[in-house]
Amino acid sequence: MFRALAAASPSARALGQPGRRLLPAATRRHLSWAREEPSEPHVVTSAVPGPASKAALEKLSALQDTRAATFVGDYAKSTGNYIVDADGNVFLDLYCQIASIPVGYNNTALIAAAKSDQMATTLANRPALGVFPSTDWAQLLEDSFMRVRPPGMDMVFTTVHGSDANELAYKAAFLHYARKRRGARAFTQTEMESVMDNIPPGSPEVAILSFSAGFHGRTFGALSTTR
Repeated sequence: MFRALAAASPSARALGQPGRRLLPAATRRHLSWAREEPSEPHVVTSAVPGPASKAALEKLSALQDTRAATFVGDYAKSTGNYIVDADGNVFLDLYCQIASIPVGYNNTALIAAAKSDQMATTLANRPALGVFPSTDWAQLLEDSFMRVRPPGMDMVFTTVHGSDANELAYKAAFLHYARKRRGARAFTQTEMESVMDNIPPGSPEVAILSFSAGFHGRTFGALSTTR
């Protein structure tokens, strides 16, 4: 994809031509990173996982459940859409760490952001953004989520992972459904009291429709919709 973008870009074609504008240094580094991506998978062991992965998984099994593990990744050597395992096998990765790194392994833009003072401050202080948002939080939202928001979406509620996002989506759907049923009236005293005991009418019986073989996360609500 990055090769195609480079070929189609007038600025990219201008590289190395006298009198023409060069791409910013950060962009050149990013395109160089994309070119380092392997051209195809390459398997060097007779089976997967290979001996190095097996040995690492055996050691790890003393510390955590490894039954779901396929192999041990070497993330320092993984690039772009390709993941490298402990044995040096190179795989085209369609899993993308449960779709959490769609921009590729060792993405230079993300590496640069991770090394920034802004990232260090955020990670070291871990602000509770709903209670004590940082001075630059509004601008960060404007520069990130709001630039790619779908039409009609003008508010942001950030979460830490996909399971949490699904839990919030479930909650929002329940709240919307209950509000439509209730109409404009206020909560009754019975509803206010029964909701504290998690029983109707304050906590009505509602459900989420999910599909077989779907995966929605490992938190309580998300896991209950995984079949």
